Amino acid sequence: MSLKINILSPHFDDAAYGLTLTISKLLNSNVPVKLINCFTVTRWTAIPVESKETEVVSLLRAKEDQSYNALFDSAIDIVNLDLLDAPLRHDYIFRFKALEEDELELAEDLRSRLLQEVEGVLFCPLSIGDHIDHVICLEAVLKLYRELDIVFYEDLPYSARITETQILAHVQQVAERLKVNIVPLLNTLSNCSIDKGTAVRVYESQMNEDIHSEILAHMQNLQGERIWGEERVLEKLRLSLGC
Repeated sequence: MSLKINILSPHFDDAAYGLTLTISKLLNSNVPVKLINCFTVTRWTAIPVESKETEVVSLLRAKEDQSYNALFDSAIDIVNLDLLDAPLRHDYIFRFKALEEDELELAEDLRSRLLQEVEGVLFCPLSIGDHIDHVICLEAVLKLYRELDIVFYEDLPYSARITETQILAHVQQVAERLKVNIVPLLNTLSNCSIDKGTAVRVYESQMNEDIHSEILAHMQNLQGERIWGEERVLEKLRLSLGC
């Protein structure tokens, strides 16, 4: 069966921040890529914008996502699930306690929708940084881990704000929950046809110089993008990524 890739992105920009090089190499190898954006009803921006109305900001961010896709000749299949962004549900965006009942229900709803949407390998954020929307995505995927081929990617800019030891500890926690061995696969900067620094700037409403610098610093430190998963699943990706 030919390889198909699905990328779970909590918000419009998360997949781009973590996986632009990976997306580029997959598409260059003619591997179909589906981007599943979860919490797309939003009024969150990192910079001042003309209107903070939910409908206006949601549309603005969706257009930024389309501009990102245009960098790949609109080859990415984009699915928006239209779930409410964290600030529209609660007065916090980072987890500081166990998931609330409504958050557990969101994770279950997302699990069900992913079973309908996903064919092939699913990329999921590790929820490094504990943004509650990322946590919900991870929780949903852990619930269906035995039913799909799943790998994990590092959340940015959050991964750039902690040490390598802390990243490894986070990965180990996920592995222990699943009772599997998770290992890294580094998708290097070599043979890459896209400038990640330019690509992530299309998310203008979410971008400032600090965030941009953190994303690129993490890439330079790794000399690429790092994916985590069981060896049997990573092996399916190696040829397409040139790893």
